[in-house]
Amino acid sequence: MNTTLLATAIVAALASAGAAAARADPAVVGLLAALAFAAITIWAGSAALALRAPDDCTEPRQRPAIAQPGNEPTLTRGGVFGRIWIFAIGAFGLATIVPIVSLGRRARVAVGTVWTAGARVVTEQGRPLRPDDIALGGVTTVFPEGHVGAQDAAALLIRVEDNAMLTNHAWAPRGNVAFSKICTHAGCPVAIYRHADYMLYCPCHQSQFSVLFGARPVAGPATRALPQLKLAIGPDGYLVARGDFSGPVGPDDWNRPA
Repeated sequence: MNTTLLATAIVAALASAGAAAARADPAVVGLLAALAFAAITIWAGSAALALRAPDDCTEPRQRPAIAQPGNEPTLTRGGVFGRIWIFAIGAFGLATIVPIVSLGRRARVAVGTVWTAGARVVTEQGRPLRPDDIALGGVTTVFPEGHVGAQDAAALLIRVEDNAMLTNHAWAPRGNVAFSKICTHAGCPVAIYRHADYMLYCPCHQSQFSVLFGARPVAGPATRALPQLKLAIGPDGYLVARGDFSGPVGPDDWNRPA
């Protein structure tokens, strides 16, 4: 039974280390580690009980004779049981090292969206837009041409007065300004625009973003501005992107390592 328990502990510890290295669900890693510790605990308990002699096997002790030098008895514990202990210690060591190594992983840098320089701005129906296609005070959801429906690339295109005191005015040809549609607080879609105060609203947690000041948050739980899409007018007269968004899209948690 002792050998079986140690073998179970070895297999469970190695499986826990493998699951951690493969970035499996933490619950799976924890259950396997718990199984390994449970097996080793049960083994230790059974070994402790086996060392206790029954009451009817006791006898008075006598003073042991002093052994002569060179005649001391040698106690060894080899064979299969000794080797399996070495494997058990190695398995637990590996299960300890893998999670520690995972703490040193470098954070991954967000790779951005499918917006690229020169990509035409199109509606949800795939229709490219000219600078005057949206009425003053109007708003519509847009995507890069060829990537309609790409969720992280969704942007709100808003038309304001061309002489409005816009931050990054050069990114808004003829008053066409665009920002990521994904709220930087919890990732909800920013879907409400009020032209009277040039304010974007997130309906989930009531964050408010000022369009004239680069979609900077002015109320609610959001702490970071909506990334802005740099726009220009292409040679064919249609609105095009000058590159990707000005910052990472969505909440900051989306850009942390998995």
